[in-house]
Amino acid sequence: MDWSTAGSSHAALFWNPAAISYLSELLLAVVLAAYLLYRAFQESTKGRFHAPTWMLAILMLATIPGFLSSMFRVLIAGGWLSYTMPWAPLDALTTLAMPWARPFGAIMATALILLAYLFPRPLPRAWREMRIVAVVLGALILIEAAIAVKADLAILAREAWWRPQWLAGWMNIATLWTAIVFWRQLVAAHGQPLVQPHGSSRFTAGLAPIWSPAPNREARVARAFLFFTILPIIHTIALLLPDESQLARFPLDILICWLVLLQLVGLTLVLVGYLPERTTFLFKLTVIGLAILLAAINGAAWVVSSPYQAQFRASGIPASGDALLFAPRGGDLGYAVQPAAFLPERIRGPVMPAGGAWVDLPFDFPFYGRSYDRVYIDGLGTIAFDRMPRPVDAAFEQGVQPAIYPMLVDRPENGTRITAFTDSERLIVTRRDTCDATQPDRCYRIQTILHADGRIDIAFLEVPPAPPFLMLSPLNAPWLVGITPGHDTSAGEAVLQDHYRAFMLHLDRLFSPFVLFILVVTMATLIGLPLMFRTLLLGPLERLLSGMRRYRDGEVDTQVQTAFSDEIGYLIESFNALAREQTAMVRELEKRVADRVSEIADMTIRSTKLEERARLSADLHDAVAQTLASASLHASALPARLGNMAPPQVKAAEQVARLNRHALNEMRLLLIELRDDGEHRSLNERLGELVQSFSELHSLAIDFQPTDPFPLPAEVSAMFYRVAQESLNNVVKHSGTREVEMTFDAAEDRAMLTVSDHGRGFDQAQVDRHESLGLSIMRDRAQMIDATLEIDSAPEQGCRVTMIWIR
Repeated sequence: MDWSTAGSSHAALFWNPAAISYLSELLLAVVLAAYLLYRAFQESTKGRFHAPTWMLAILMLATIPGFLSSMFRVLIAGGWLSYTMPWAPLDALTTLAMPWARPFGAIMATALILLAYLFPRPLPRAWREMRIVAVVLGALILIEAAIAVKADLAILAREAWWRPQWLAGWMNIATLWTAIVFWRQLVAAHGQPLVQPHGSSRFTAGLAPIWSPAPNREARVARAFLFFTILPIIHTIALLLPDESQLARFPLDILICWLVLLQLVGLTLVLVGYLPERTTFLFKLTVIGLAILLAAINGAAWVVSSPYQAQFRASGIPASGDALLFAPRGGDLGYAVQPAAFLPERIRGPVMPAGGAWVDLPFDFPFYGRSYDRVYIDGLGTIAFDRMPRPVDAAFEQGVQPAIYPMLVDRPENGTRITAFTDSERLIVTRRDTCDATQPDRCYRIQTILHADGRIDIAFLEVPPAPPFLMLSPLNAPWLVGITPGHDTSAGEAVLQDHYRAFMLHLDRLFSPFVLFILVVTMATLIGLPLMFRTLLLGPLERLLSGMRRYRDGEVDTQVQTAFSDEIGYLIESFNALAREQTAMVRELEKRVADRVSEIADMTIRSTKLEERARLSADLHDAVAQTLASASLHASALPARLGNMAPPQVKAAEQVARLNRHALNEMRLLLIELRDDGEHRSLNERLGELVQSFSELHSLAIDFQPTDPFPLPAEVSAMFYRVAQESLNNVVKHSGTREVEMTFDAAEDRAMLTVSDHGRGFDQAQVDRHESLGLSIMRDRAQMIDATLEIDSAPEQGCRVTMIWIR
């Protein structure tokens, strides 16, 4: 067994996840405090004293000793049990610094509240209120400092003294008051009194500025500060939990660490971002990167901590059936310990109260050079000789008083029964935990026998095989086994097995390398991130800004060199492209103006042509059309007048009448085309009107099947219309039928027209030898738009005309 004395040289600080969290917060606070102090001094030297910057700098400065003292506390690993542990020297700075976390926390709270009154603008009509609050907070700081001094004096006097619990609540009130003041800042920034909406409560109306759109920068900043002020409320709620609660220690520590990092960075960046300066971009990126790295390291530390703690198996913990004998060595040599035969006594004697009791001995018991006729037994089975023992007594080096620790471990939820029996030569104290099946690792049964000659027997009736150790909770598993002489060590040293210290050494082996890693990462981040951001981000941005300034000053040929093909490189390329395009636009302005003038000239010519077409249409209507109409009337009357003549003459007269009517119809179609060039109507509409005109004028039954209209180029539409018109004219003149099928289909890049009949048809070979004028014109029109014209016909088999255009 590894038995040692408290006076031996041992490490006093043990690294663990909680200490890593405080170290991360400490490093970030140092960086932020240094930057804010630099900014505050810089502004003051320029004659611009900015009180909010100084308040936030003081807050960050106060966090440094606050985090440092809290880190010492978890390094000593006493948790919420004590400010010290057996291996920690009582007069060491690390021990005496721990009670000062509260005074510096009070300074932090004071600085934050004063910041709330001053930022982003001094709160209207609140100067007197702010002075009163400052006086009250100053008094609380002095009280907390006095409490810290009292706690240090108690540590040196080997007393476990704690601040009054009722005084701890003022920090929570200060946090809530800070949130209220920032809420008032938010309301003031909105610039108008709160209006209670119809049907809503007064409380809902009061909270409306929190989620309503911010009208100005002050409102946005006040809302951000309100958010970052509310975050510590989660922390304070955790601190209000009972000291021994599981939720008060391990599960919330990682969340609290992240909230603290977020609050430190958030408060600083909001204030810095509000200040009228453009040189903080690199600082913001660096601090955010550092905070993320520290948060990730802390998260990793807490994640690996739980399984690593579960792996710990303390060597030397007595097992069920073991026994120890502590025998006096004589004189001032103290005690010797050795294994003994397991010979437990029958459990007897009255059950002691849960809070413990004292027992008078029928003999004088010698212990470390003194004799005692009375012992004090607490609810855990600890036996002391001066007064009722407390678990915290064991935290002070060799103990506060002479005591025997059969096994210092907390009782289970169902409680513990302590019995004490005395006879003329012995005192038999038995601890029996009341356990159920759900607590197999929390059940202990131990018997301690004090003999009149000074010997001490400890028999371990029942001990869990692998009790779970928990960080910052020494009593969760067997902490101490042995005896302590108290602060008077003249009779010998304490003889102890400190299993909790072995557990903390187990954690230290894993987490002490984290310290060097965090320090290296912090230095690398503070040096490497600015260099990297300056090379990859700020350098290209500065080149881009310089190029934009040159372009603004008139250097239209400005081009910025691209270093990397990333988002900034894309911006630079976009700027270069924009500059080139703008330059090209400027250089082509005269050409565009000339083109516009040419278009206007073309429009003038087109207007002249339209006027000419209108004049020609009127002349044709007044002259040729009227003459054709009269000739058609006379020709139509000829067959009736020549009814008594020979059939050949009557047939010739009828032919003349038909030719006149056809000429009149073609003239009317020509007049329609001259009056309307079709530019404002779709091709489908124009084809529909053409079909209707041929149907009315020539009694054609035309089956027209158009598709959904799709806009085509004007020259393409015109050629399709003319080919359709010519095809229908050929049907009227040559087919000898009155039934026609016409389809038209148009897409974005192609169009097809088909006109077919079942009339006489013609011999294509003969037509090709004697070129028809109409067919020749249709082929010319197709060739003008690079379309394909196909004519399929044979005698007595009708004719099909197909025109296909592809863009």
